[in-house]
Formats: sequence, structure tokens, C-alpha cells
Amino acid sequence: MILPWKSAKKLCILSLYFGLAFPSLANQPLAIPNIKAAITFDGELNEPVWQQAKHVELNIVNYPYENTPSPIKTDAYIFEDGEHIYFAFNAQDPNPEKIQGFIRDRDDAFSDDIVGIKLDTFNDHRLAYQFFVNPYGVQNDAIENEMTGNTNTNWDGIWQSFGKITNTGYQVEFAIPYSELNFAEGSDLKTWGIELIRQYPRDNILRISNIPINRDDPCWICQMAEMQGFEQAKMGNNVLITPSIVASSNEVRDVYTDEEWQSDEEIELGLSLRWGITPDVLLNATVNPDFSTVESDAGKLKVNKTYALFYEEKRPFFLDNAEYFSTPFNLVYTRNIADPDYGSKVTGRVDNHSFGLFITQDSRTNLILPGNLSSSIAEIDDDSFSGALRYRYDAGEDLSFGFISTLRSADDYENLVTGVDAKYKLSLSNSVIAQVLTSVSEYPNYLRNESDESNTLNDLSDQAYQLTFEHSSEYWFFNLMYQGIGQDFRADLGFLPKVDSNELSSELVRKFYNEESWWTEANIGVEFETTHNDDNELINETTELNFRVYGPWQSTFSLTFIDQQQVGLRFDEHNDAIDGNTNRYDLSQIQLYTDFQPVASVYMNFYALFGDAIDYSNGHRNDDIENSNDRKADIVEISPRLIWNITRHLEFNFNYSFAELEAEGDYVFRENISDLRLTYAFDVNSFLRLTMVYTQTDFNLSNNPDVIIDSDEFNNLATQLIYSYKLNPQTVFFIGYSDNSIEDNAIGKLKKEQSIAFLKLSYAFN
Repeated sequence: MILPWKSAKKLCILSLYFGLAFPSLANQPLAIPNIKAAITFDGELNEPVWQQAKHVELNIVNYPYENTPSPIKTDAYIFEDGEHIYFAFNAQDPNPEKIQGFIRDRDDAFSDDIVGIKLDTFNDHRLAYQFFVNPYGVQNDAIENEMTGNTNTNWDGIWQSFGKITNTGYQVEFAIPYSELNFAEGSDLKTWGIELIRQYPRDNILRISNIPINRDDPCWICQMAEMQGFEQAKMGNNVLITPSIVASSNEVRDVYTDEEWQSDEEIELGLSLRWGITPDVLLNATVNPDFSTVESDAGKLKVNKTYALFYEEKRPFFLDNAEYFSTPFNLVYTRNIADPDYGSKVTGRVDNHSFGLFITQDSRTNLILPGNLSSSIAEIDDDSFSGALRYRYDAGEDLSFGFISTLRSADDYENLVTGVDAKYKLSLSNSVIAQVLTSVSEYPNYLRNESDESNTLNDLSDQAYQLTFEHSSEYWFFNLMYQGIGQDFRADLGFLPKVDSNELSSELVRKFYNEESWWTEANIGVEFETTHNDDNELINETTELNFRVYGPWQSTFSLTFIDQQQVGLRFDEHNDAIDGNTNRYDLSQIQLYTDFQPVASVYMNFYALFGDAIDYSNGHRNDDIENSNDRKADIVEISPRLIWNITRHLEFNFNYSFAELEAEGDYVFRENISDLRLTYAFDVNSFLRLTMVYTQTDFNLSNNPDVIIDSDEFNNLATQLIYSYKLNPQTVFFIGYSDNSIEDNAIGKLKKEQSIAFLKLSYAFN
């Protein structure tokens, strides 16, 4: 489903597709004709083949209303030719001037008027491809994983589309090559799952579909309609070879000594291979790849945070079939792999068996060193090998078993994780998920003492496990989870910043619906969580009460009250004990979030946090101070955002984040982040973007008596100007410039410490 709330102007298409309320309609498979005909992608729909294609009406609103007649007419047309499957949509609109659509980069149009499909090519209710197009032809694609409940919008397929606004609405044509899809090979009649969807954002966001839904079934993939045909479906040209060249000129200097600029020019050649060995088995290989992320990561508040921050993966090699490696624990966090020399991956599904294997050789080894109160980042200055193996067996529609193993190794270093998991659907609304893991690790001496708080020199080995029960129906949601992660458990290829942690959590939500008033849905929920270490010492106990309502202007309003007991950092960092070695604090907080879109071109959101917090910075910047400690404080965090589409081509995106911590009557620190991104899209393939991220951090040294730092002010300005042309996700041209400037009391003003000019060119041959 495309939910009626947004983050960063982007509606994520999530896996909330409900069951079929009218089986007599859904059980009639759509017969897809095989037609050999050429079409021109111009949005006209005037070729004779569209009259021969399978015609489907989208006439049911299944969100936010429950299976009501659609107020607007939408017609879809489908045919295939053995190498592609073709779709056309005629989305009529009585007020075409109100169509919400802009010319953007791909995957940025989830909040627009869009039409598209979901495809379950194995019809086994596990994964679904999503392909959506806005009125200008901007592509949005994703892969939905029913096993984990996640939707990966970072995945990019190579397909063709065109959109056109008309006097009566808009029309879209697109074609998906079978080489982009995994499906069972053979010349027999095939049955795929499908849902055709139109998103109609006006005062509310209507989700219009060809099928009704049943809110008592949380598995929306399970309830898509069926279509049949595809006897002649084949991969076509199933080899994609993408050479690339990356050139850069990098300059750095020490701004404190005013030394001369040190320059470094570099040209890197790379080659990637994507080979569909069969329609259901895919091989990826890459040599000397460009794994750089051209776009800047969004700025995040970092001061007074005790755990490592999570960043999304954006690199194509890792995104292709990434969902095959998903498990309840995040064991494959590929941003840990920094600069590989080569990589290879094979993924596939045969009958009820799915599998994935990848290996990389990395020139750097980044690690998260976890703990039960904090985590840190470390680097081994040596080449390392990373690999992951994943297998899943689907015993039926309701039961799946899985196995996973990950490995990272270098000189004097190794981390091996193995485990099994299962998911069982007890009934329409109830499911159970379980996973058990074990790890064996060996670290270099200089890291072992940091990662093992007991400071033993023995190899580390331990277990982790998770058991979850979930109920999701029309009016109720309930989740109960128990998760244990042993003190010596490590998953260095994953993202597990917390160990020595035994967590019991539960969530209960009551949902209300309204089709006759200003609001369409409201939720009241309560959450409880308690965490102990392996010695049964309390680390955290939290209770949350949440109220959320969806209303006009595509709006969301959420208010959360939080009450918790939380321990601070250890007095003696070399003593594992919690009791007697930490302070315990009673904390209360209020969180507020709202977003709305008063007109099609303007989106705004606002987040705020008020209440109690722990000042972790007090004394913990100086490792030489014994028995340094934290203290109770007051926290204020505010983050407004404005996205303004000034024209169809020009977008202004500004996000501001502010945090202030106050203790003992005075502020401890203030942190401000201003993130501005100005984008001009020339067409659906190219844009020019200016990014400026300015971070200001002000420390009150008089209220940090144990902190030894040279400056009370740290400022940073990162800028980037980039031109991007994408014929498709693999055929790209980037040219740009970025720099970084810093300021503190010693420097006196912003001084540029690094600049880089870069160019990337890659072309996909198939």
C-alpha cells in the first residue's frame, strides 16, 4: 500500500495489502495475451495493440476507505510479447489542472499522482516487484518482502516508461523486460500475482485498485489477483555488461597549520556483469567497482548519541536481490563494506527453495564495536574478505524455514555467524517469527580489549535469538517480542550495535476508521519495553502511549508520551557491572510529529521532542578521568522540513534540525543542522543539484567541568554541486564538485579543508 504519510517527500510503498473480500472476482485469473507488436512510448495509446490487450478497470478504493466505488475512472491494458510485459493506463480526472505531478529524479515521485503494478512472479506470496509511473513518466520501483515486512525502494530496475497529461487526465505506457524479473522458467502456463494501483492524492490520498481488500489480513501480497499466460516468456538478452570510469581530483590540507594543498588525481576503471543464468537464477560480478555514493547523505544529529547511526545502502551491486539476504536480525549491512576490489553474488529461487551468496574483497575493514550501553566504530587497516550465504525453504504458503551464515576475515581477525529462522502464519491475522544465531570471533589484540569488556584474550563466542508473535487485523494490532543477544555475540557484517541485551517488548494498537468526517483513520497505541543484561541487571524500562490521526491536506498528526528508567554510562568502563556502576534515571518525554500538504507543490513536516534526557558528554570526552559520570538533563529537539516545488522542474528542499541539552540550570550543548538541496530537473533523465549542509555545534565549557576540548564551537559546511544524467540506473553520467570546510575557536572562521572534483561514466550493454 502507499500510505498517507510521508518522510522526506517520499511515500514508501509498504507491504500493507489486505485480503480479498470478494473471492468471486479475485479468483478469475486475467488471461494475458501474447502479441507481437511494436509500440511507440508517447503516452498516446493509439496503437491497435492496445485494443487487443487485456482490459482491466480500477474501480475500488481500498484505502483509506474500505472497498468503496472509485470516484474517478481508471482503465489499464496489459499484453506481453515473450520478452517484455506491457502496461498502459488511462487515468481520467475531472479536474486535470489539479493533477499532482512534477519532473523529478527516479524514485522521488511516490507522493505524486501515480499508476502502476505489483507483480508476484512466483505467486507464492513472498516477494513482489513494484513499478509505478507519474504523469510525466518518472519511474518509481521497489521490492516488497512479506517475510520481513520491509519494502526496498532503493532497488532500481531497467525498464521503459512514458507519461503524458491530457485534457481528460493523464496516460502512461511502460514495458518491463523479463530480464529484470525472477520467475520460474519453462514453456508451461504460468500464474503470477498482480495488483493494478492508482494513487489519487487530493485532500486525502485515495488508493484505487482492481481488487477489494480485507483489513483482517495483514499480508497484502497474499491477496493479489492472478494473471495467466507467459508460455513464451524468456529472458531475452540476459547478459548486462557495464564498464565504468571514475576520475577525481582531490585536494586536502591541514587548516590549523595553513599548509599547502596536497593534490591527488585518480582514474579508476571498473567492470560489472549481471547475468540471468536462468529466469530464476541471477549472477552479479564486479571488478574494481565504483562503490562510491555520489549523493550526499542527509545530515543527522550526532552529539550525545551513544550508538552508531544507520545509513541506507545506495550501491547497485548490493541492491540487486538484496531482499534474499533479509532476516529478522539485520545480519547483512553492506555499508560496512567500504572499498572492495571485487565482488560476486548469485541469487535465485527454484521451486520452494531460494538462496543467495555473495563475496567481496575489501581494502578497508570497518567494524561496529557493540556494547549494552554504547557502541563505537573501529577500522582494521588491512584487506578483508566478506561473505554471506542465505537459504530459505517455503514448506507451504504459511510456513518458511531459513538458514544464514556471514563471514568477515583478515589477518588476526575473523567473525563467523550462523543461524536458522522460521516464520509460521498461524491464521489469517496471526503469525510467529523466530531466529537463533551463534557467532565465533577473533580480534586483533588492539581491538579485542575494546570489543570484550571483560578484557579476556580468549576468542569470543555467544548466541542471539528472537521470538515474535504478531496479530494484525482490521481494528487491532498486537506485537510481542523477546530478543536476547549475548555479551560476546558479534555480527560484524550486520548492524547490531547492542549486545549483552535481553529485551522483552510489546505493542498494542486500536485502530478506528471514519468515512464521513474530516479524519479518515485514528490509532491509539501503548508500547512497553524492558531490557536487562545477561546478569539480569536492568538497563532500560520504557512505556509509551501514542495517538495518531490522519486527516485533510494529506495530513498526519502523532503525539507520544514516554516514561522510562534508563541507566547511564559506567563509572568504571573496565567493570561490566550495571548495578552499583551506573546511575539510574527516571525520564519523561513528549514527542510530536505532523506532516501535511496544503497544496500540490508544498509539503511540510515537523518533529519535536521535549523532556528529560541523560547528558552522556559530561566527563566522557576524557578517557584519563577516573569515575567520570553522566547526569540528568533536559532535552529539546526540533526538526521542521519544507519541500516546495517552485515549478514543475525546480524543487526547494530544506530540512532544519536543532537540539539543546540543558543541565543544572544552563545549556550543555546546542547543535544545529541546516540541510538545503536545490534541484532543477531538465527532464526525467537529468538534473542539476546544489546541496549545502551546515552543522553548528556549541559546547558550554563552563557546564562541562570534566570535558577537555580545545574549542567550545565546532562548525562544518559541506557543499556539493552535481549534474546527473541517467538513461537508466546503470547507464549514467555524473560530473560534480564537493568541498568541506570547518571552523572552531582556533581557526576563527570557516576554512576549506578538502575539495574534490569528480566524474563518473558508465554504460550498460545488453
